[in-house]
Amino acid sequence: MSGLTRSAQPDIVVMPPAEAYDFDYFRARVDARLLSRSIAVRVFRMPLLAVPVGGIRRGGWFGADSLAVALAVRDVLAPLNGFPGARIVWRCAPRSSYAVEWGDPPPATWLDDDERLAFYGLTRPTTTATVPGLEPGRHDRARAARASSPADFTSSSTAPYGRNPR
Repeated sequence: MSGLTRSAQPDIVVMPPAEAYDFDYFRARVDARLLSRSIAVRVFRMPLLAVPVGGIRRGGWFGADSLAVALAVRDVLAPLNGFPGARIVWRCAPRSSYAVEWGDPPPATWLDDDERLAFYGLTRPTTTATVPGLEPGRHDRARAARASSPADFTSSSTAPYGRNPR
Protein backbone atom coordinates (compact mmCIF):
# COMPACT_ATOMS: atom_id res chain seq x y z
CA MET A 1 0.00 0.00 0.00
CA SER A 2 1.36 3.41 -0.93
CA GLY A 3 -0.16 5.35 1.93
CA LEU A 4 -2.06 7.63 -0.45
CA THR A 5 -5.73 8.10 0.31
CA ARG A 6 -8.44 9.34 -1.97
CA SER A 7 -9.66 12.76 -0.92
CA ALA A 8 -13.32 13.28 -0.15
CA GLN A 9 -15.57 14.83 -2.77
CA PRO A 10 -16.11 18.57 -2.27
CA ASP A 11 -19.48 19.65 -0.86
CA ILE A 12 -21.28 21.05 -3.96
CA VAL A 13 -24.96 22.02 -3.67
CA VAL A 14 -27.23 23.43 -6.39
CA MET A 15 -29.55 26.15 -5.12
CA PRO A 16 -32.07 28.66 -6.56
CA PRO A 17 -30.35 31.59 -8.31
CA ALA A 18 -31.51 34.21 -5.80
CA GLU A 19 -29.53 32.37 -3.08
CA ALA A 20 -26.21 33.27 -4.76
CA TYR A 21 -24.09 35.91 -3.02
CA ASP A 22 -23.57 37.67 -6.35
CA PHE A 23 -27.19 37.47 -7.58
CA ASP A 24 -27.83 41.23 -7.29
CA TYR A 25 -24.61 41.96 -9.16
CA PHE A 26 -25.77 39.87 -12.12
CA ARG A 27 -29.39 40.95 -11.87
CA ALA A 28 -28.24 44.45 -12.84
CA ARG A 29 -26.10 43.20 -15.74
CA VAL A 30 -27.54 40.10 -17.44
CA ASP A 31 -30.72 39.40 -19.40
CA ALA A 32 -33.62 38.46 -17.08
CA ARG A 33 -34.39 35.27 -19.08
CA LEU A 34 -30.85 34.01 -18.53
CA LEU A 35 -30.95 35.02 -14.90
CA SER A 36 -34.10 32.93 -14.38
CA ARG A 37 -32.29 29.89 -15.87
CA SER A 38 -29.18 30.44 -13.74
CA ILE A 39 -28.29 28.34 -10.74
CA ALA A 40 -26.46 29.06 -7.53
CA VAL A 41 -23.62 26.62 -6.98
CA ARG A 42 -22.57 26.37 -3.37
CA VAL A 43 -18.99 25.24 -2.97
CA PHE A 44 -18.38 24.53 0.70
CA ARG A 45 -20.37 27.44 2.23
CA MET A 46 -20.55 30.16 -0.45
CA PRO A 47 -23.13 29.96 -3.26
CA LEU A 48 -22.15 31.79 -6.48
CA LEU A 49 -24.14 32.19 -9.67
CA ALA A 50 -23.57 30.11 -12.81
CA VAL A 51 -25.28 31.84 -15.76
CA PRO A 52 -26.09 29.72 -18.85
CA VAL A 53 -25.32 30.76 -22.42
CA GLY A 54 -28.10 32.03 -24.65
CA GLY A 55 -29.14 35.09 -26.61
CA ILE A 56 -26.02 37.24 -26.94
CA ARG A 57 -24.19 35.44 -24.10
CA ARG A 58 -21.63 33.18 -25.74
CA GLY A 59 -19.75 31.76 -22.76
CA GLY A 60 -19.36 31.64 -19.02
CA TRP A 61 -17.09 30.36 -16.29
CA PHE A 62 -16.91 29.41 -12.63
CA GLY A 63 -13.63 29.58 -10.68
CA ALA A 64 -12.39 26.73 -8.50
CA ASP A 65 -9.54 26.57 -6.00
CA SER A 66 -8.71 22.94 -6.69
CA LEU A 67 -9.03 20.35 -9.41
CA ALA A 68 -11.42 18.34 -7.20
CA VAL A 69 -13.77 21.33 -6.92
CA ALA A 70 -13.50 22.03 -10.67
CA LEU A 71 -14.38 18.41 -11.47
CA ALA A 72 -17.36 18.47 -9.11
CA VAL A 73 -18.69 21.78 -10.51
CA ARG A 74 -18.22 20.54 -14.08
CA ASP A 75 -20.11 17.35 -13.24
CA VAL A 76 -23.00 19.44 -11.88
CA LEU A 77 -23.15 21.84 -14.86
CA ALA A 78 -22.45 19.45 -17.78
CA PRO A 79 -25.87 17.75 -17.91
CA LEU A 80 -27.81 21.01 -17.52
CA ASN A 81 -29.34 22.89 -20.44
CA GLY A 82 -27.39 26.11 -21.12
CA PHE A 83 -23.93 24.90 -20.09
CA PRO A 84 -22.69 23.26 -23.33
CA GLY A 85 -19.17 21.94 -23.56
CA ALA A 86 -18.48 22.31 -19.82
CA ARG A 87 -14.73 21.89 -19.47
CA ILE A 88 -11.94 22.52 -16.99
CA VAL A 89 -9.25 25.07 -17.84
CA TRP A 90 -6.32 26.66 -16.02
CA ARG A 91 -6.48 30.44 -15.60
CA CYS A 92 -3.59 32.72 -14.78
CA ALA A 93 -5.74 35.79 -14.03
CA PRO A 94 -7.13 37.17 -11.77
CA ARG A 95 -5.07 34.56 -9.91
CA SER A 96 -3.80 31.16 -10.92
CA SER A 97 -6.57 28.62 -10.48
CA TYR A 98 -8.81 26.14 -12.21
CA ALA A 99 -12.06 27.25 -13.79
CA VAL A 100 -15.00 25.50 -15.38
CA GLU A 101 -15.87 27.13 -18.73
CA TRP A 102 -18.92 26.53 -20.91
CA GLY A 103 -20.08 27.73 -24.29
CA ASP A 104 -17.62 29.26 -26.76
CA PRO A 105 -14.00 29.55 -25.61
CA PRO A 106 -13.16 33.19 -24.82
CA PRO A 107 -10.52 34.94 -26.91
CA ALA A 108 -6.96 34.96 -25.55
CA THR A 109 -7.14 38.75 -25.27
CA TRP A 110 -9.91 41.34 -25.43
CA LEU A 111 -9.84 44.40 -27.67
CA ASP A 112 -11.59 46.35 -24.92
CA ASP A 113 -13.98 46.03 -22.02
CA ASP A 114 -17.02 46.31 -24.31
CA GLU A 115 -15.94 43.21 -26.27
CA ARG A 116 -15.56 41.23 -23.04
CA LEU A 117 -18.95 42.36 -21.73
CA ALA A 118 -20.62 41.46 -25.04
CA PHE A 119 -19.09 37.96 -25.07
CA TYR A 120 -20.50 37.26 -21.62
CA GLY A 121 -23.85 38.90 -22.44
CA LEU A 122 -23.41 41.58 -19.80
CA THR A 123 -24.55 45.16 -19.85
CA ARG A 124 -23.42 48.04 -17.70
CA PRO A 125 -25.83 48.75 -14.87
CA THR A 126 -28.25 51.57 -15.61
CA THR A 127 -27.68 53.20 -12.24
CA THR A 128 -24.55 53.71 -10.22
CA ALA A 129 -26.41 54.72 -7.08
CA THR A 130 -25.20 51.55 -5.34
CA VAL A 131 -21.55 52.54 -5.71
CA PRO A 132 -20.48 54.37 -2.54
CA GLY A 133 -19.38 57.95 -3.19
CA LEU A 134 -20.94 58.10 -6.63
CA GLU A 135 -23.88 60.35 -7.36
CA PRO A 136 -26.87 58.69 -9.06
CA GLY A 137 -26.72 59.10 -12.82
CA ARG A 138 -23.01 60.03 -12.83
CA HIS A 139 -20.72 57.43 -14.37
CA ASP A 140 -17.23 57.29 -12.91
CA ARG A 141 -15.49 54.20 -14.29
CA ALA A 142 -12.55 54.27 -11.91
CA ARG A 143 -14.79 54.38 -8.83
CA ALA A 144 -17.27 51.90 -10.28
CA ALA A 145 -14.42 49.48 -11.03
CA ARG A 146 -13.32 49.64 -7.39
CA ALA A 147 -16.80 48.66 -6.22
CA SER A 148 -16.65 44.89 -6.30
CA SER A 149 -18.90 41.93 -5.88
CA PRO A 150 -17.90 38.52 -4.56
CA ALA A 151 -17.89 37.48 -8.22
CA ASP A 152 -15.01 39.83 -8.99
CA PHE A 153 -12.62 37.69 -6.99
CA THR A 154 -13.91 34.15 -7.19
CA SER A 155 -15.62 33.26 -10.44
CA SER A 156 -15.07 36.33 -12.47
CA SER A 157 -13.07 37.15 -15.48
CA THR A 158 -10.18 39.56 -15.39
CA ALA A 159 -7.80 40.59 -18.15
CA PRO A 160 -7.17 38.73 -20.30
CA TYR A 161 -10.38 37.26 -18.97
CA GLY A 162 -11.69 40.59 -17.59
CA ARG A 163 -13.90 41.14 -14.55
CA ASN A 164 -17.40 39.87 -14.01
CA PRO A 165 -19.21 37.07 -15.81
CA ARG A 166 -19.66 33.43 -15.44
